[in-house]
Amino acid sequence: MMAPTILLGALAVVLGAVCNAGEANADTFRVLLGGRTLGTLETTAGQLRTLLDNTPLGVADGTFAATSDAATTTHGRSITRYASDARSGRKGRSIGFDHDRGRVLTTLITPESERTALSDPANVPSDVIDPVAALSRLAGAQGCPAAFRIYDGRRVIEIAPRGSQTTDVALICDMQYRVVAGPGHLSPFRFTALDLTLTYGKTGGLAGIDISTGPFRVSLRR
Repeated sequence: MMAPTILLGALAVVLGAVCNAGEANADTFRVLLGGRTLGTLETTAGQLRTLLDNTPLGVADGTFAATSDAATTTHGRSITRYASDARSGRKGRSIGFDHDRGRVLTTLITPESERTALSDPANVPSDVIDPVAALSRLAGAQGCPAAFRIYDGRRVIEIAPRGSQTTDVALICDMQYRVVAGPGHLSPFRFTALDLTLTYGKTGGLAGIDISTGPFRVSLRR
């Protein structure tokens, strides 16, 4: 079950990027592994909540929630504040960080044992955005998105285009998901590269996401 588990972990990062559309109405998506529904994802304005309750052998059952909001520091500086919380039967992790104009300013990771070298703001490369802010690069893209980098509190991930194809009903963008700084996913294996496919409807809007490695594929569908 290692491959499905890592795909679900990567999907959680990408979902934070895609599914905080800032819309007033709630929306619900299905999370799929092959023909199996693993759970659901619900979005409202600026918020995301994922419930996985049917993963193989329960290995990735749990919840994930994330927000990204404008905030002000105690010194009056306007910044963006990201917060996420992941819970499963095996462990829980909370991540928070402040950032401004591509620079990470502060981080808070609970428990401390979940910190990595990239949890130190001094080690984070510039020109990163949080998973929620990445919406503008994916859902708002005119054509396939250009390359960009996401910081999740523990690592930096680059999403980069590799090719595209157009059908009668959709634009399909082939992308690469690659950890470029910090640890890979799923210790001790540390997976660092996955295939990402974005499907945009001809009438506009992101219709689906697929993350795959080898024969395994996890999908998000309305």
